[in-house]
Amino acid sequence: MMFLALAGCSSVSVVSDYDKTAPLTSYKTYSWADDAAVKNTPNVLADNPLVLKRIKSSVDRELGTKGYIISASGPSDFSVGVFASSRQRVYYDPPPAGFYFYRGYYGRYGFYDPFWWGRPYVRAYEEGTLGILIYDNRSGKLAWQGVGRGILNDYRNGDDLQKDIDEAVTKILTEFPPQNK
Repeated sequence: MMFLALAGCSSVSVVSDYDKTAPLTSYKTYSWADDAAVKNTPNVLADNPLVLKRIKSSVDRELGTKGYIISASGPSDFSVGVFASSRQRVYYDPPPAGFYFYRGYYGRYGFYDPFWWGRPYVRAYEEGTLGILIYDNRSGKLAWQGVGRGILNDYRNGDDLQKDIDEAVTKILTEFPPQNK
């Protein structure tokens, strides 16, 4: 249940993209998109409703600090959808290749064979992806998306999980709305 938060803000890499024709700067109110809106994305949140609830509360809090108001009923400017996935990754660090000279006994030089020095370092880890999607309610099209990736932690309590979810959501939504450069 508690494996979906991305580990720490510094290890989360974020990318975002947006539709340049969408009126992102005029948005004031939002609502949550139904699950059908993100049905084409790999989403493990359907099996983890408590994690989904934590992510939604973090998104609500972050959008609130940006001045957006959630619309419980009635029309809204945009809808928010979230998705998450995870996959196994392998890190491989080979030993150094070639021969090295070293200062041997009695000042003589010899060869150092790295074959005897060590073996490759291999580590398996789980990488998580958290995506936040912004849909324009006037056109019904995707207006902005932000995706964060990082190494997943194994959590023993909900407070640590919430802290990492908050950091990941904050980092993803830092790029919303996009600033003209």
